[in-house]
Amino acid sequence: MISGQKGMTLVEVTVATVIFSMIMLATVTALRAFAGTYAKLEEMTARTTQMREADRFLRVILRSAINHPDFFEGGLHALQWVAPIDRVGSAGGLQHLRLSREGNRLMLSFAPVTESDTPPAWGSVVPAFPLVSELDSARFLYQPSPTDPWSEGPFGGATDSIAALPRAIAIEVVSGGQPWPPLAVQFDASRDPERR
Repeated sequence: MISGQKGMTLVEVTVATVIFSMIMLATVTALRAFAGTYAKLEEMTARTTQMREADRFLRVILRSAINHPDFFEGGLHALQWVAPIDRVGSAGGLQHLRLSREGNRLMLSFAPVTESDTPPAWGSVVPAFPLVSELDSARFLYQPSPTDPWSEGPFGGATDSIAALPRAIAIEVVSGGQPWPPLAVQFDASRDPERR
């Protein structure tokens, strides 16, 4: 060994290794926390995007519902109506639409309107589409006229569904433990003074 040259002692090497290990542990922990936050942010963004798209589509398609006997059925757990749509997959023109809960999803089903009195052929042209995933609950509220209160149940109490186009509908959705802003739509046909 050259005189005057000093090396590191075992204690100094051990202390340096411990300090380096602590810095690396803090860096890895910070990176994991960042990755977890990023994944949660992506999930929240995807859920918000799904909510906005579903809200926008339902507002447009519900607003244009046709006021005709047997073209509307509103119940506690499902909603069915007829409206013209531009194009969704292979479906276009006048379509029966049904919004219903199936398991933990809010499904939108399509069936073409035919001239026969047969029930709608759901899914014959376009398969049912999951509009909302991770659905906790869906609630349909109806307002028959501007002076009437919102109600969950059917009009008249005789059946379990509403068979006439009400003035407005509200849909309350809870998905992934988070309530969505209520979707309230006044039907265009209900604005017609000749309607009733």
